Amino acid sequence: MKLSLISSGKSLGQRVIDNEHFASYLDTSDQWIRERSGISTRRWVADETTLDLAVAASEDCLSQVPDYDRSKIAVVICASVTTDEVVPAIAARLQEKLGLSTDILAFDINAACSGLVYALEVARNLLRVRPAGASALVLGAEMLSRKTDMQDRGSCFLFGDGAGAGLWTLVEGEEDYFSAKTVGDREMLSVGHDKPIRMDGRAVFRFAVGEMSNCIREVLAKAGLEPEEVDYYLLHQANQRINDAIMRDLKLTSERFPSNIATVGNTSSASIGILMAELQSAGDLDGSKTLCFAGFGGGMSCGALLLKGHEIYVAE
Repeated sequence: MKLSLISSGKSLGQRVIDNEHFASYLDTSDQWIRERSGISTRRWVADETTLDLAVAASEDCLSQVPDYDRSKIAVVICASVTTDEVVPAIAARLQEKLGLSTDILAFDINAACSGLVYALEVARNLLRVRPAGASALVLGAEMLSRKTDMQDRGSCFLFGDGAGAGLWTLVEGEEDYFSAKTVGDREMLSVGHDKPIRMDGRAVFRFAVGEMSNCIREVLAKAGLEPEEVDYYLLHQANQRINDAIMRDLKLTSERFPSNIATVGNTSSASIGILMAELQSAGDLDGSKTLCFAGFGGGMSCGALLLKGHEIYVAE
């Protein structure tokens, strides 16, 4: 059995913040930011909460299949490092907000920017022991603007707010492939309960390029595929220079690496889901596609999930 996407959706913070915002009070410029990150604008919340973003992305996802029987949703997992409160979990609040059955597994996970990839692997295994036809709502939701040190010239321009959601089920077919690595290192990247994001940019860059490339190569080896046999690599949108370095390491070209970081910024666990929703909306995921999802984040964590010959599931 393998994962198949039914529908996807996204939501973004209401405010569009361009690079001139940072140049207005820091020793930086639009050109400097774009050259080092690939980011031109990002979206920040106005008065929304992380839950608001999660609800909006989930409703957008479910609106794509208006006749879908929501009683089939047996699992809800939300990946986030910026939950509004410790409990209830965002996933539990989604059960209420979306009118889902109470007979479900609903919980949040925190694997930083690897969160959506980890959540998909957890959902895949949980669906194996749920009734046939059950589905999982898997999302990442983040409000990083509230965790950013706006005086940190080296990182404040990176982060955005948003959520990306996908509705998944299991279908007959070749198994999916997963690989992960975790290194307990808080010096590279940390976020405190009442402290902003702190990171060693150079160390994070080296970890991201090296370990994400390794995780991708591991799932390719498990699947018996060469890098060029993957149609799309959906990478965490942290920094365009990181993704370009991975692309060069795999000796591939940019058409296999869709990107939206220029207009969305780094939305942590939400980034892959937002990108996925954009691709599905554009019709780029139709037909048989081999997809590789890969993310890295604080922890440090890294993970890759390969869906070989994926086809969109047509809901009854």
